[in-house]
Amino acid sequence: MMNYKALALLSTILYAAFPGDAAQAETLRYAIGFPPGGSVTDGLHEFNDRLKAETDLELKIYELSLLDLKETPPGVRDGLADAGYIITPYYAAEYSETNLPANMSMLATVGTPAKSSGAVMAGVMTEYVMLHCDECQQQYKAQNQIFLGAIGTPEYVQLCTTPIRSIEDLKGKKMRSSVDAMGRWAENFGATKVSIPANDIYEAMSQGVVDCTMFSAPELGNFQLFDVTKYITLGLPGGSFAGVGAMNVNLDTWQSLSKEQRSEMLRLAPFNAAAITVNYHRAAEQDIEKARQNGTEIIERPEAMAKATEEFVRDDAAVIKASFQNDYGLENVDEKYDLIAGLIEKWKGLTEDSHNDKDAMTELLWTEVFSKMDAATYGMN
Repeated sequence: MMNYKALALLSTILYAAFPGDAAQAETLRYAIGFPPGGSVTDGLHEFNDRLKAETDLELKIYELSLLDLKETPPGVRDGLADAGYIITPYYAAEYSETNLPANMSMLATVGTPAKSSGAVMAGVMTEYVMLHCDECQQQYKAQNQIFLGAIGTPEYVQLCTTPIRSIEDLKGKKMRSSVDAMGRWAENFGATKVSIPANDIYEAMSQGVVDCTMFSAPELGNFQLFDVTKYITLGLPGGSFAGVGAMNVNLDTWQSLSKEQRSEMLRLAPFNAAAITVNYHRAAEQDIEKARQNGTEIIERPEAMAKATEEFVRDDAAVIKASFQNDYGLENVDEKYDLIAGLIEKWKGLTEDSHNDKDAMTELLWTEVFSKMDAATYGMN
């Protein structure tokens, strides 16, 4: 079977043979609730550069202008944008099947260590939704969308206005969380979970509405949080934010594309997921160092908190299963949980040597997932 790099080279050569076709490039409106200049938007522009160079498609990327993060899912559904960056936990019931594996991301940072929890979860989410979860596909269809891959952030840390050095320091703290399991982690140690949209975190921290936000380090730059973050505690709660459709396309738009265009989107989509995920991984170290230079205190995770977190993740499995079964009506939750847990271990191994290499991650996502999709049928029924 032709590998990804050979396929990409052949496509580029064939497209270059007909340069006049570039004038007829079809533009898709892509909405994302991030400001310009960050791990995500930079990755999207890298993807768009390849899309324009190798196909007759291109994106017009609206960065925090057309729709914010919470508006994007219904905006893509209703055709206000042709595609977008979809945060599934904002709509817990509508995307409950996808949110199950997203809520299991803390497994990526316990047990066998992962080189990049984000790379692991990008692979897990993409494979699970596209190859193993018909119910996920039906929920996206109900939202008039087609799913073209996930990303994973670096492990979640504590971005705080007061220091977190021990379990005792968590007690009474107001902590913003976007993942239910991480919210329960905070509550387990005596903190209070606060749910607010990502675009509102700066104001919430600056006004004392929250003491900490559980976020990946690159969000310091993505959401301009350097000024309000005085302390960062590493390794807590761990896990990754993976409830993301990095390239969800409006279903009507998808079905209006030619088979060749859909094939090209499937071919290039793994690069989009890889570029954003690797950008995130690289930015984590850079932004922590920048925060340090700006006077933010960087606190290493105490060993006692690491052990307590491992115990919490083990015990929380039953809570996750019961929640998704009772609150959202998911069926066969035990089997799904075990399948996803197995995928997490699988992708820990697969990404060990490719987690920081965009081409290697792209090849991996292509081989394991996207090469198995048929442009003639995917999203067409």
